[in-house]
Amino acid sequence: MKKPSENWKRIRRAALERAQRTAIDPLSPLYNIYSGVCALYLAGFLHFKFFDYGTDFSWFTACLIICVAVAGALVPVLTGSVLTLHFASKKLERLIVE
Repeated sequence: MKKPSENWKRIRRAALERAQRTAIDPLSPLYNIYSGVCALYLAGFLHFKFFDYGTDFSWFTACLIICVAVAGALVPVLTGSVLTLHFASKKLERLIVE
């Protein structure tokens, strides 16, 4: 079997770089969103675990409960998305380097 020509290598590299620019780069803010959701969930968890305010219930507490519940529901979904994005990005980078 013949080795790939230099032209083929350049075309392959250009196609892989374009795939990375069009598929991976637009989804990179997902990392920041995931960090923010995890921080919100952790802060809410620590707030309700360690700070006991008795039986008083305020609008702030209600909003915080809703935000923490939404963040708790988003953490598993975003974890799968971020891991898939990370592994796809690493695979594309390895293919580009070849």
